[in-house]
Amino acid sequence: MVLAVLVIACCVVFAVWRLVRPRSPSPAVYPGALPLLGHLFQLAGDNFSFWEFTKNLNRFSLKNDDICQIRLGPHRCYVLSDPAESLMIANTYLEKPYLYDFAKEMFSCGLVTATVSTWKPHRKLLNPSFSVAVLNTFLPEFNSQARNLLSVLSQEVGKPAFDIQLYLVNSLMKTVCRTSLGQEKEKQDLIDKDYAFATKSMFALYVERLQKFWLHIPFIFNLSPLKTKHDELMNIAKDIMVKVMNYRKLKLKATYLDDIQDSTKDKFKPLVDQLLELGDKQDGFTDDEIRAHLDTVVSAAYDTTSTVMTYTLMLVGTYPKVQERIYEEITSILGNEDRDVTRDDLPDFVYLEAVVKEALRLYPPVPTVARNITSDIQIRNYTLSAGSSCLIPVYGINRHPSWGPDADEFNPDRWLHPDTLPDKPSAFASFSIGKRNCIGRKYAMMVMKTTLAHIFRRYRVISDINSVPTSCDIMIKPASSQQITIEIRT
Repeated sequence: MVLAVLVIACCVVFAVWRLVRPRSPSPAVYPGALPLLGHLFQLAGDNFSFWEFTKNLNRFSLKNDDICQIRLGPHRCYVLSDPAESLMIANTYLEKPYLYDFAKEMFSCGLVTATVSTWKPHRKLLNPSFSVAVLNTFLPEFNSQARNLLSVLSQEVGKPAFDIQLYLVNSLMKTVCRTSLGQEKEKQDLIDKDYAFATKSMFALYVERLQKFWLHIPFIFNLSPLKTKHDELMNIAKDIMVKVMNYRKLKLKATYLDDIQDSTKDKFKPLVDQLLELGDKQDGFTDDEIRAHLDTVVSAAYDTTSTVMTYTLMLVGTYPKVQERIYEEITSILGNEDRDVTRDDLPDFVYLEAVVKEALRLYPPVPTVARNITSDIQIRNYTLSAGSSCLIPVYGINRHPSWGPDADEFNPDRWLHPDTLPDKPSAFASFSIGKRNCIGRKYAMMVMKTTLAHIFRRYRVISDINSVPTSCDIMIKPASSQQITIEIRT
């Protein structure tokens, strides 16, 4: 009896203390939170409703002094859309929240999902593989696959609007398989079909788990049919990648002497070979680490890049004057001959690069990234508490008022006048921001500029981007298959 009275008394004292204690200011709470669940229920639904939630959350942060908060059950998430403050958070807190753990079984030490203790040494080892010197050796493959794409697209000339992203996904998968996995044409079918199906299905599974908030709890997820399906898909993808690695090991062993004698700087060497060579050195990668990095690169590269190129084509097709300026620039550089794009040509595609960057700004493939807040930190007059997360709203940062009154408009010319760009480079966050930014950003820009130069030289693109709805799972994507039409240039 006495114990019960003491417990009740303690509860009353605690409740009174919570009411009278001084409180620090708290960021605005995004509307619609429910008791206990918070905003978790807003993650449910289809990809259209999830996109509306993502977009509106970004805008709410912009309208509320660049900071707001949501609750995922008991877990508090701050949303910070100021470019400078977001950069500070991204560099101060490198660990990512639990939502990234959904993909950890598959991608383990890959740069997207790795813990900081793994990410730091691995990023350092991987950086040389994404240098400009290495990427230049991939340029012949970029040109070759772009020409194959032009040939395939010829069947769509004069026909109704079609799904260009399907063609781009297939083309870029082949490109990535060649440059990352060293796959010869006769061996690409395995990767193109089975691997692409497995990874695409796994991403859909991660989205389903995200939207069904009760599956966030590992114990419940592990008892669900989704876990069984996940493991089946993961094993398919892993087995394929291990076969690729074993084939490349044999290939490297067979050509070892030739490689020693041929020390040409410009020699093509796919990523898998570079990683396998690192694995042979002290403090290099294990086979499982190599597999995880290859899985991460291949899975991320073809999907994100095809999405950006799709939006670029739709935007350019919507603005004929922009398209003509691109065409004039391409012909001034490449002339009338049907030649490949060279490493010397790429820096000259100034306007084309501006167009790609503007498409990336308006339609970043990954609209949100996140960090764990592991210690209290002061942001202006707010305290972001330890144990919470910070969502960095890429979509919102890219449309921050620092971009000017036309922040929501397509204006490639802004990139041609540096004095009109925001003072903070982190205002362009499409490749993420801070130390854990995208390692493949140079690769992506190079393959996009090369491929788009071939497309715009051969075809005229017609589109109306305003009539194409947007959806979002993990990435922003057009939700209609009627994206563009093409005409051959004469």
